[in-house]
Formats: sequence, C-alpha cells, structure tokens
Amino acid sequence: MDRLPLTTQEPIEGAIQGYLIKGITHSQKTFRPGDWPERLGGVITLFVGEKRPGIHIACTRLAMPVIDAGIKCFFVSDELRAVCADAFDFVMRFAKDNDLPVDVRRAQRLASPDALASEASTTPRC
Repeated sequence: MDRLPLTTQEPIEGAIQGYLIKGITHSQKTFRPGDWPERLGGVITLFVGEKRPGIHIACTRLAMPVIDAGIKCFFVSDELRAVCADAFDFVMRFAKDNDLPVDVRRAQRLASPDALASEASTTPRC
C-alpha cells in the first residue's frame, strides 16, 4: 500500500482533496478481510477503466489503498465524483453499509500537475 502523508489542515497547493475511509468501524473493530482496500480499489478501477502499461494490478489515481496511523484505509479523490459519480457513490455506500468512518483529507500529489493534467484528459469517463 502507498504511504501518503494525509492531513486535515488548510488546503495545500498541489494537494489532492478527498475522503479517507478508515478500516476501523465506529465500534472500533478492525474491518475484515484484511485486503479490503485493494479489493475496493480493483472495483473502482473497473468503473473508471484506467489501465497502466506494465502494471498488472488494478489501480487508479482517483482512489487508492493507504495506511494512516497504522490503519489500513482507502483514499478517494474528490475528482472521482466528477469523473464517475456512480463509482463515488458506490465507495461512500460501501463505507456507510460497513460502518466505516469517512474523513475529509488532503494528500500530496505523486506526479507533477502538468503530468496529471495530460493524464486527466485521457482518463475515461464512466
């Protein structure tokens, strides 16, 4: 899983605004199965259809597994709502149905804004 610094502070230029779904329920139980963030990422990739040459796992920059304070989590970029509202709604329903807390967060970009802009123009819409 990626280790991205996540913050709840004021907006940071170049940061990704999104939502962090924590892998601990409101009743403080660890959510199972242990690979739930990777599975959820695979489902979201099916929605948005991003494929990367040479990468054989399902991944998308719009939603990804992360670890926050030692807890497996799933970060969902706010951009997913615009790219594929159905995928965004699916993730939020998943969190609600499984009693998982969702926090608003920001994460640093992993690529330059120029690279992301050119990539965004080729990202399929659902």
